[in-house]
Amino acid sequence: MAKLGSSVGFFALLLLVSSATSVRAEKPEKPSGKLLLEAGQDFLEGAEISGLAQIDYLRLQRSSDELSDGSDQSLNEDRFTVRRARLQLVRDWEYVGVSSLTELFAGQGVRQVALDVHAQLPGREGQAPVLRARAGLFAVPFGFENYGQTNGQRFFGERSLFSYAFVPGRHDFGAGLEGHLYGVDWVVAAQNGEPLESGRFAGEDPNAAKDFSGRVRTKGRLTESVSIALSASFLYGTGFSPGTPPTKDTFEWRDLNEDGRVLVSELIPIPGSAGRASQNFNRWGLGSDIQLWAQIPRLGELFVYGELALAVNLDRGVAPADPILLGRDQRSLGYYVAAVQELGQHATLGVRFEHYEPSADALDLFGGMTVVTRRRFRTLTTGLSANLPLADGTRARILLEYEYQQNSLGRDNRGLPAQLDNDTLRVRAEMAF
Repeated sequence: MAKLGSSVGFFALLLLVSSATSVRAEKPEKPSGKLLLEAGQDFLEGAEISGLAQIDYLRLQRSSDELSDGSDQSLNEDRFTVRRARLQLVRDWEYVGVSSLTELFAGQGVRQVALDVHAQLPGREGQAPVLRARAGLFAVPFGFENYGQTNGQRFFGERSLFSYAFVPGRHDFGAGLEGHLYGVDWVVAAQNGEPLESGRFAGEDPNAAKDFSGRVRTKGRLTESVSIALSASFLYGTGFSPGTPPTKDTFEWRDLNEDGRVLVSELIPIPGSAGRASQNFNRWGLGSDIQLWAQIPRLGELFVYGELALAVNLDRGVAPADPILLGRDQRSLGYYVAAVQELGQHATLGVRFEHYEPSADALDLFGGMTVVTRRRFRTLTTGLSANLPLADGTRARILLEYEYQQNSLGRDNRGLPAQLDNDTLRVRAEMAF
């Protein structure tokens, strides 16, 4: 309820500011209910309001009718769930504006996903602003799936694994500058470095250093019916390795002969250790992406795109990097290629192949020897959707999607690396306006 109250309070503040600019000097300081209502109507009349609702039914191969050891959390993931229910409001005046994205159902109630205020120099009619400065909670400008494509625009149910690993949650607090010049769009940002779904410190910042990221994109036509866009991204920042408290000398008892009695020979000493102070570490990532659009006769638009990213100590969602604890840097590699083809007005077919290596230098023991083991995630996703365009830009669709994943993080009965069954079937009902 507190988060809901904060959202309501924010919109109330906007209404007050808007009404204050419209009230003449001779009016009383406290606007009447009628003036406040008129100001609210003026605000909403110029605003762009959109929404997205996604309801999923999932069947996961790893699902089990059991509880996890220790936490007693359910391991069953075959369920119906509200994946997203979001409401977005964008209000732009000539030189200033505000944008808000609210999650109405996140398992824990209402929460703010994005909220920023911005100042801008308008471009030509129909073009992006020449220059815009923003501050607040907004998407990290790294990669196509993270910054160039929204959840409502994406055909596939979720982002690729490495996109989620590098920027979990997509949005972070900070300030940024972006612009459009001669067909080139660019953006740079300084943010906390802990996106909304990055774990323990999500939405906060455990160190004073900030993360810096940016993206440059250009788009043009190859032929009359084929368009292309090319982009490059970077991210450089500082991660945080939490320290450990000191421990005292202690011991544990292991009943080696299973007689239920404590013998001196069964007491195993555990020496204490000095605490370790928290430390910072450097992390960075480089990425590039490409998109192609082509009109296929009698079918519709074909959208082909791909992305490649290299990173060091950047994983914050799948295998969180901590080179201080690990004793070495964690190099990561991720890429995907995808194609989405319209099948007339009422159907769409899509396929995506992705590859992600969280740690290219992972070590393991085989036959008493330490060797490099390259653990990989490889996922082939296929999907078919039935689309129903409605009036006034509203659309609805049903998505049937299957993910086949090769995941080498499993172990067999002998403790050796093996494939972990992790396929997913998703049926999604979606509506957007």
